[in-house]
Formats: sequence, C-alpha cells, structure tokens
Amino acid sequence: MRYGMCMGIDSPQNVKIAKDAGFDYMECGFSMLSRADDEVYTKFKTALEESGIRCEAANCFLPADLPVIGHDYGSEKYVGYIENGMKRGKELGMKCVVFGSSAARNVPDGVSYAEGFRQLGDFLGRVVSPIAEKYGMTVVIEPLRKNETNIINTVKEGTMLAVLSGKDNIACLADLYHMVSDDNDDIRQLRGSIRHAHFSNPYSKNNLKREFPKSFDEYDYRSFIDALEYAGCERCSVEARCLDYPTEAVESGNFIKLLRK
Repeated sequence: MRYGMCMGIDSPQNVKIAKDAGFDYMECGFSMLSRADDEVYTKFKTALEESGIRCEAANCFLPADLPVIGHDYGSEKYVGYIENGMKRGKELGMKCVVFGSSAARNVPDGVSYAEGFRQLGDFLGRVVSPIAEKYGMTVVIEPLRKNETNIINTVKEGTMLAVLSGKDNIACLADLYHMVSDDNDDIRQLRGSIRHAHFSNPYSKNNLKREFPKSFDEYDYRSFIDALEYAGCERCSVEARCLDYPTEAVESGNFIKLLRK
C-alpha cells in the first residue's frame, strides 16, 4: 500500500512537510486545480518538484456550480473544466481523480433515483471517461454518507455506477469515514473494483469531523487496510482536518510507518 496526503494547492508549504513525514504522494482538490490562476498552480508544481514527490490523485471533482443531473453536462462549460484540470494534473503526475462532489451529483426534486443514476452513468461514460483516457487517468466514484448526498452511499452502489458507465477507467473508492453502511467484507467482495481509498480517524475529539489517524487505539485501521490490499487497491490517502498541520502530519506519518509493517 502507498499512502498519500490530501491538501490544497494553495498550501505549497505543506508538501515538503508531508514528504519528510514519509508520505508517498500528494492528493489535491481538483476544483481548485482546474480553476486556480497560473501563479498558484506554478507554486504548487514547484513545491512538488523541489520535494521530489508527485500529486498522484485529486478529490472534489466537481464544484456545486457544475451539477450533473438535469443539466447539460456535455457542454463546453463542463468539458473545458475537466480538460483543464486533467491537463494540469498530468503535469503533476496525477493518475486518479475522485468523484465525491455531493452538491454536484445530488438527485434534484422531481427526478427519480433511477433517472439520476442513469444520467450519472452517462456523464461518466460519455463525457468524463474519454477525457480521462486522454490524460491516462482513472476516475473513482466516492460513496458518501446519506446526510451528505442522496445517491451512491455504499461501495456496492459506487461499483454498480462504475459498471453502468461501461468504461474500464471508471471505478470505485472506499473511504473509511463514509463507510457507515458498509463493512470490510464489502470491500473484499469487490476485488478489482476499488482503485483508491481515503482514511482518517472517524471519531473526532476536536469537532473536526475527521482527524489524522495516529494510533491503533483510535480505530481498527489494520482490518480496513487489509481489506483494501485483498481487493487490489494500492493507494490510500489521509483525508482529514487538523489543528496543527506540521505536528499532526508527522504524527500521522509515524503511524503509517507502523501500518506498513
């Protein structure tokens, strides 16, 4: 398993901290990557190059102002946004884009769940997949908690949507925090379909919703990682919040060294 650190491209100073803490790659926000001005993008790219690490993944694929269901998702507004983000991503070494984006994928009132599901599959297969193929990327569908989105809440549903797209470069993600309706056996049953993962301490003590993983006492992380490895997933990013990034990134990095054993 290779472990990454999620961060914004507007925080280039955090790249070296994560690299020195032992992380294998960075994961940034796709929306910010696509829409950032050249100065912000260049500073992040330079920080990666100077630290000798790649940004292999991006999350937050679509912003709220680019909703899919019930909209003209094949228009230039969508295509241009995806193209620009993936073009930049390729320059950073990106291989994977995470489609969580609850506000952009929610099924609006007046549209059936089945129709919403169909449109998401069409968007991924007809619009997203060809662009991702052009830049050598896989797009993974992130199941989210039911209080965050009204569609795709489990890894099995995410995998069904990937299958509906009909494209090999559309797959599924497993996020420990969101897996309240799943268990590790669900991951194991989807061997070959889980291409990326997120994890964090889901039991925050500081009102952060999710914290950096730092100890086996917090959660049974080992079983989660073992299930991912059985399923063939080779990449897992820390997606969390913190109060003191320089300190907590190192603490999390030290814990990940134990997970590698």
